Parts: sequence; C-alpha cells; structure tokens
Amino acid sequence: MVFVLLSINTSLSITITDIIKNNIAIAQLTNQTTTSNAAGFDSEKNTTTNEGKNSSLPSPSLSSIPNTTTGEENYALSSYKEAFVPNRQITLVTEDAEIDIAPGKRVKAWTFNGTVPGPTIRLAENENVTIKYINKSPILHTIHFHGNHDDLNDGVFPQVMPNQTYLYNITGEPAGALMYHCHAPPTSLHIRMGMYGALIVDPKDKPLPPAKEFVMVMGEYSLKDQLGLEADYYIINGYADQYMHNPLQINHGDLMRLYVINLGTSIPVSFHLHSTTFFAYPSGLWNNDPIYAQTVSVAPGDASIIEAKWKYPGTFLFHSHGLQEERGNMGQINIVNGGGGSESKTAGGVNADGENSTVSSNSQTTNGSSSHLPLTKSVSMFDWQYELQKKLQKPQIINYSQGDGAEGNNTTDKERNNNETSETKHIQKQGESLSLSADKNLLTNITDTNNTDVTLMNNVVNQQGKGENKNGESISIVPGSSSPNNKIFYEPTDTEVKLGTEVTWINNDKNMPHTVTSGSSDTGPSGVFDSGIMTGDGSSSFKHTFDKKGEFQYYCTLHPWMVAKVTVT
Repeated sequence: MVFVLLSINTSLSITITDIIKNNIAIAQLTNQTTTSNAAGFDSEKNTTTNEGKNSSLPSPSLSSIPNTTTGEENYALSSYKEAFVPNRQITLVTEDAEIDIAPGKRVKAWTFNGTVPGPTIRLAENENVTIKYINKSPILHTIHFHGNHDDLNDGVFPQVMPNQTYLYNITGEPAGALMYHCHAPPTSLHIRMGMYGALIVDPKDKPLPPAKEFVMVMGEYSLKDQLGLEADYYIINGYADQYMHNPLQINHGDLMRLYVINLGTSIPVSFHLHSTTFFAYPSGLWNNDPIYAQTVSVAPGDASIIEAKWKYPGTFLFHSHGLQEERGNMGQINIVNGGGGSESKTAGGVNADGENSTVSSNSQTTNGSSSHLPLTKSVSMFDWQYELQKKLQKPQIINYSQGDGAEGNNTTDKERNNNETSETKHIQKQGESLSLSADKNLLTNITDTNNTDVTLMNNVVNQQGKGENKNGESISIVPGSSSPNNKIFYEPTDTEVKLGTEVTWINNDKNMPHTVTSGSSDTGPSGVFDSGIMTGDGSSSFKHTFDKKGEFQYYCTLHPWMVAKVTVT
C-alpha cells in the first residue's frame, strides 16, 4: 500500500510523522496522484465556467512528473499509467450550528460550512479536485461523495475525528447531478441532522442547450425523533416553502434546468411541475436517455435532471406530490412574458478557494422581461439560491472551544458549550444501534487488507495483534456493546495493571465495528492510544503497552456511551 504525499501551491511534503503529530489523514490516491504543480497546473485555477460551458483537463505527461524518492518524499508514480493533477482545492468544514428551517423554527443542525445543505460543488467531467475536510464538531464525521473513486476517498473509513483534517481526492465522474453526505454511523441520523449537499458534474462531450439552472436539494428534519420514518419538515434547500415567498423566475420561452437531488432518508420525492410536462434524465445522469414525464419519482439518495418549458406565462407551483407538499416542500415559478432572458457572468457553487462567490448581477430581479433576446448560454442561479438560503437560515455557529486565558468571566459560555456538546452526543446516541446494524454499506466498504492504512491514519503505529496475550491483560468488547442499553461494554470495565503491561483489546461484538480510544466522549480523544476501526469478527484486536502510571479513560468513538478505564500502578 502506497501513500502519496500531497503538496498544493508549495513544496511542502506531509510525512507519516506529520500525520501522527498533526492529526492530518491523507487519502491514498489510487489512479489519481497529486504533486506540486506537477504538470504546470495552477492549483487555484478553476477551469469550470459553471455557465453551461465545460473545460476538460489536459492529460499531464508522466515524464513531467518526478518519479524519484528523495528523503521522505515518495511520489511513486511509475506504477500509474494515468495521472490527474488537481487544479483547485475546496474546503468543507463541519460545525454544529443553530439555523432557522421555517418561520419561528430554530433548530440544532450539523453542517458543512455552516448551512444545510452545504455549498453546491460544481465540477467539469474528469476534473480532479482536492477536498480539504476539517471536522470542528465534537463527534466524528466523514464525507461520502457519489460517483467513481477508490475506497480511501469513499468517505466511510477512516472516520474523521474531532479536530482532525482529511484530504479527499475526487474526479468529476460520471456527469450529472450527484451528491455528498456524511457516512458516519448512523448515516440516516447524520444526514437528517443536515450533513449533505449537491455535487454537480458538467458533461465534457455532451453540449447542453442554454438554460436557466437551479439546484433543488430535498431534505428532512424532525423536531423530536430524527430516526423516525415520518419527518416534521420536508425542506428544499434547507428552508420550508422558501420559494413560495421568493419565486423562481424565468422568461417565457426559455428553458429551465432543475437539478433535483433527494437527500431525505425515508420516502421518495414525487417531483411535479404545474402546467407543463418535461424531460427528465433518470438518476440525474447525463448518459441516460431522458423520459417525458408529468411527475418524476426520486428515491432517497438518487437524483433527476429536469428540463422544462411552459406553453403559457404565469405563476405556477412546483412540489413533491403527497405528504411533503404540506410540510414545507412547495414553491412557485414565475414565467415572465416577453421571451428571452438576461445572461450573467456569475458562476454558481464553490469557487477555487472553496468559498461561495457573492451574487452580483445574477439575481432574480435582473432576469425579467427587460431583455427580449433568447438565452445564448446557460445561466446558473446556484449563488442566488445559496445567498437566499443563508439569509433565511441565519446560521450561528456553536463554538465549543474553551481557550485558556480568556478575558472576563466566561463561566456561562463554558457551561453553554458543555451543554451543547452533551446535546450533540445525546442526539448521536439515539437509535444508534438500530441504524448502524441496518447500514449495510458501513461493512461492505471494509477492504480486505489488515487495516494497516486505517490504523496509520488514526495515529496507530503498532500492528493489530492476534492470538493470546501471554504477558499482559486482555479486554473483550462484549457482544451487544453497540446498544446503549447494554450494562457492560468492555469486560472488564475497570482494569488495573502494572507499569509496562501490554493490554490487548479484542472485538467480540459480531459484525459491529468499534474503537478503543483514549479520552472521553465529553472531551474527545486524548492522543495516548487509538485502535482505529476494529471489525467485529472475533479476531480483530489492538495492543497498547502502558509506560506511564496513572488512570487512562477510554471509549468507542462510534458509540460514545461505551466507556471504561485502565489504571496503571
């Protein structure tokens, strides 16, 4: 297994030592390699116009990329027949926040970049990017991208711990309406709490007709039971009925393109446009043949691209047929008489720095009937939608940091932060056992290796041991530990050992992954030891030798109610 060192805009090399010291996990890049300006590309340059035009990445010559090992720099590119160099880096940060999801309904959310959904990411087909992911929340998370990529960029393993940074490397494929979301267990809880967003990939070889483009990310939120089948709100782009009061607008005769993405967790979206029929690309993929439809069904985790025109001007509804339309899933479209629409140079989605650009001329008020010329290129309204979303949600980031030496009396702030952290972890616990056991993907994405890569990225240098521990102590992760109702999680719960003793933990909870992580669920990992993900097959084990006296608490990061301690005398 080869680790490829990543440098962006500098000659910086990141080593395994740096990983362990700085809690930075680097994704292995299989068939996708990254170097510092390896083929003369500017990593901050964005080759995607986001206005319906696509720029394909030229293929870098292998001869232009170093193929040597010098010191701790290991490019290891000779085994790759094809390499893509990322031309930009996008930053996504997980932070807990308070947001409005409807008038008078302010709720706790887990977010990417402070909003639900997170910012729309837009790529050209075959464009290669680095996603810098920073977890600033008190519990573990990941980012799973739909599309084609290797296992270490799949967002299942490793789980990214609080205060860790992970670099994902993805290529835009296939072309269409894709998505990203957290895949930490239980996945349905993390998604419903707000950890999702749209990933739009523009086709390279398929010319698209000029259209006014909108993204529609369907989500759910429950005020009491986030793991229940029925939600209290079925929201579009994070806010109930926002387009009833802020209608979409298009000139009569122009084409509207809607990227409809269902990131709900329970029931399909039956998306319907009033007063027109339309063409829909199944599963939101441009390679599929479109169907002619009056309503299109989009299952959870799936998408559709809809292209529509209206025969008559006027104001018409759009919504999901059924329960959802009465709980926040309703909007209006103004078809303005006059023919043709204005164009905008504003690009939608995330820019080269991973930040969302500010809406300039690309607003609803400038796309009325003032222009009588038909569209000559596609106009993205993603930025207008995201700015409206932020305005309505009024996100306020929850700051869990408790820095030393702060001026004034901050006892109240600390108490509030502690309460917020406890609340987040309490939500994480609810229904965890049921959802985790039902999440088949969590187990099918485990590779057939001995987990060396995962343990290295979780700061574990020792290989996982097998067999009996002749000169130490053994602790069992007991069956049923994933349930918070279990009375014993680690057996024995309290272990007393002599200085220098090697302790071995064995996961005997069948088909259930766990960790053995020093620290506590309240304060996070302490950094003394961490097993990484241990699969529940009875042979997955982790060893640690205690060379200091003291009391060492530990817990499972996947199931934070699992706590125990080792006392070294």
